Amino acid sequence: MLLIVKNTISQAAGNAVVTDAGSYLYNNNYSFNTERANVTVNSTNGTTITLKGEVMMNVRATSYTAIFAMTQSGENAYRVDSIMSARIAQIRAGLAFIGVPDQDIHVDAVSVVPTYDFRIDKKKFTTRSTEVPTGFEMKKNIHVLFKRHEMLDRIISEMAYADVYDLVKVEYNIDGAQTYLEELRKAAMDVIETKKRTYTDFNFHLELYHITDGFNCSYPMERYKSYTAYNSGTSPYLVSMVTEELNKLTEKPRTKQEYDRVSQQYIIETAQKNKTIFYDRIPYNQFDKVINADIEEPCIQYYYTLQLSFTMLNDEQFKQREEAKLISKNQIGMNGHGITPLPKKGKRRR
Repeated sequence: MLLIVKNTISQAAGNAVVTDAGSYLYNNNYSFNTERANVTVNSTNGTTITLKGEVMMNVRATSYTAIFAMTQSGENAYRVDSIMSARIAQIRAGLAFIGVPDQDIHVDAVSVVPTYDFRIDKKKFTTRSTEVPTGFEMKKNIHVLFKRHEMLDRIISEMAYADVYDLVKVEYNIDGAQTYLEELRKAAMDVIETKKRTYTDFNFHLELYHITDGFNCSYPMERYKSYTAYNSGTSPYLVSMVTEELNKLTEKPRTKQEYDRVSQQYIIETAQKNKTIFYDRIPYNQFDKVINADIEEPCIQYYYTLQLSFTMLNDEQFKQREEAKLISKNQIGMNGHGITPLPKKGKRRR
């Protein structure tokens, strides 16, 4: 008896878990990465060392702007404009009912263009296709400003009542970005001070000689990704059928071309898989500190990097450096606290 044991692990992963090969958990033949995680260390270069503080902050948007695209076609420009105006009035009334004031709704006119079609004229010996105008098509965008993220579902419903289904995008607005930058800078300095204590505990003295920093942000619309969740296998019926056909060929010697013919005559048509998108935030593992880490909705992610380069001195070198500074300071004091002495007075000419 052959007993095959398969180890299974229960975990909260989800269909879109990325494997070590860069693919998703479904629709690939790879397993989870079990290699040991690497740790980045601060290595010295002679007597210098560079310390880096990387911090990130999740910030909820102060407001949102949803942009919907709507299209209206008709036989003439007057009818198209009338129907479009009626739909927009219905949208304004519906949004006012759910708490969106009229001043937070902006209508952006995009285009009004004529539409054409082909007319077929059949004669005795020829058939002619002539392009003729059929009407007009009007396109407008509706910009809706709202404060609470949960209102988006109700806004989409009100738009659907007016036959508007195309949600172009949702913009995340933020007010007071400079305040968040200052908070990130202070947090990065605290990280640097914590790392400095590692070296001062070993009686090293660090003197700063170079500084660089950088600031950036990521909006939710930049972090959405798509994936297809399915597990494709081979049909047992197809396997048994092909195996039976191949076994018939083994009853007497056959050529390789006959084997290929049996193997290739079955064409497999795959079903169309449903694709979806999801919010994939910037991972936390690359940062020393994350502010507002526990957040449930897509948000704006600010991140800041502070990099300081130091000269490392031991106790003897630091003592010599301090003595040199003291001697230089005393020499300046003898000259009148840094004031250049006046030249000596000569004999006055008559």
